[in-house]
Amino acid sequence: MKLLRFVCVVACSFVMSSNIWAQKELGVFNSLSLGVGVGLTGVDVEAATPITPYLALRGGVSVMPNFHLTTGVSVNVDDPSGLSSVPSEVDLTGSMKRTSGQVLLNVYPFPRSSSFFIAAGAYFGGSKLVRIEGHSKELGDLIAQGADASLMIGDCTLPVDSEGNISGGLKVSGTRPYLGLGFGRAVPTKRLSVMFELGVQFHGTPEVYTDYGNVEILDGELDEDDTFSKIIDKVKVYPVLKLRLCGRIF
Repeated sequence: MKLLRFVCVVACSFVMSSNIWAQKELGVFNSLSLGVGVGLTGVDVEAATPITPYLALRGGVSVMPNFHLTTGVSVNVDDPSGLSSVPSEVDLTGSMKRTSGQVLLNVYPFPRSSSFFIAAGAYFGGSKLVRIEGHSKELGDLIAQGADASLMIGDCTLPVDSEGNISGGLKVSGTRPYLGLGFGRAVPTKRLSVMFELGVQFHGTPEVYTDYGNVEILDGELDEDDTFSKIIDKVKVYPVLKLRLCGRIF
């Protein structure tokens, strides 16, 4: 038992001394900074710590404010009885509000002469890229009388519920690999630093989703002016452009 205790004490002493040596000599986890940034992913807050002079580990949260846009969308109604007039369009409001987290690693190829870095990692959560909502009392009345109503979004149709509500949007992958580059120290050598970053999230092909019923895909070829479907088929990455102010805590 005494021998076991002695071994444990020696092992703990070795680990602690190795950790202190690594912090001093290699610059591993020997400092912590906090940064606040703004860009195409909204407003973000990140903490960062060094892993040798060549690497810095970052983790944080990005919040996209509730920017929204209202536009008219075509209506598709199946009304066998022809009871009343049908609106040709319904106003929908689109919002890009979402919250996501990120874990990233900065690689500094020339740490002594330049603050240039390559960043790699992933963003998590915030899979709803665009959310759309709308309401039409006229469509709700038609559905109450036995009609079926939906809205045409590209080559998809979104159903309308029994009260005339429409809710859905564009959804992407919940885990999005990230690659970028920039200039600036995530962990400043002095008290403050400014960091500029440009990159992309690889989110795959966006999918149309609905909160009411099921999304239906229309048959046939798309119209030449159907830019919506062309965009969601081709835009498989989300651009990231950020400017961040970083402050070293210790």
